[in-house]
Amino acid sequence: MANLFVNGIILGSIFTLGAIGVTLIADILNFFNFAHGDMLSFGAYLALFFVGIMPGWGNFPGLSFGPAMILAIVFAMAVMSAFALFFDKILFKPLRERGSSELFLALSSLGVAFIFRSIIRLVWGPQAKYYGGLQMAKRYPFGITVKPDEFFIVGTTLFLVVVVYLFLKRTKIGKAMRAASDNKTLARVTGIETEKVVNWTWIIAVSLTAAAGVLYGIEVQLRPIMGWNILIPIFVAVVVAGVGDLWGAMVGAMIIGIAQEMLTGLLQNMFNALDLDVLMTAYKPAIAFVLMVIVLLVRPQGIFGTGE
Repeated sequence: MANLFVNGIILGSIFTLGAIGVTLIADILNFFNFAHGDMLSFGAYLALFFVGIMPGWGNFPGLSFGPAMILAIVFAMAVMSAFALFFDKILFKPLRERGSSELFLALSSLGVAFIFRSIIRLVWGPQAKYYGGLQMAKRYPFGITVKPDEFFIVGTTLFLVVVVYLFLKRTKIGKAMRAASDNKTLARVTGIETEKVVNWTWIIAVSLTAAAGVLYGIEVQLRPIMGWNILIPIFVAVVVAGVGDLWGAMVGAMIIGIAQEMLTGLLQNMFNALDLDVLMTAYKPAIAFVLMVIVLLVRPQGIFGTGE
């Protein structure tokens, strides 16, 4: 049980970065970005490219990677931010100016998702890729096994969440983003540059998503479909928490991550004991959906939503 819980925290950490990006775009730009998962994948592959061209600087003690991976995360965040601003300029901004509906914006983002996925398959192929060698997990009390890389994943997530929180809380543009989130019309009337808010929303959201992709790539193997596979749990985390709440997105992501790992693990053990050939990992998205339905039946605005 304890080990499943810890695995859920690790998975929830990756969901957290994606969920914060989704909730920022949904709250400020008013649509769910279906390209988010494939942006996550593309960020992971950009890091793979960067690590591949960097000289061998060795690994950090105990980890499967070295300084090149830290630079690769920054590189992926920067390049993906540029891509996001590019697609906003040529696609989403014209649609916003024409008064396109939230549904049409979401469907347009689905097209962007296919573009990123096609580029990945064209450049890197469909085969699984890895950043480095395999790493053995270390044993801790209560039967917990954790790889050193997984401490890095959780620590990096916490660091990025705190940085984003301080940015939104302390900086001028962060306060403008919060104002636009509360009331876009009033923010525009008071002189807030809404286009600058839009740009920074994309930069923050997609940077976090790219970082999530690299961290997910460290944890598992890289595949073109990897981001699409975890897009559903990320969306569910945002809906469960309530759109627009940064800490809520983090809590929602942790709930989904822990629930998926613990429920599938317990059910797998039960089926194994009954000698039934059932692979529960394939049902993780179903568990996320069930949790979403339960929460929405009890509290339609989400756990942290205001219901306004």
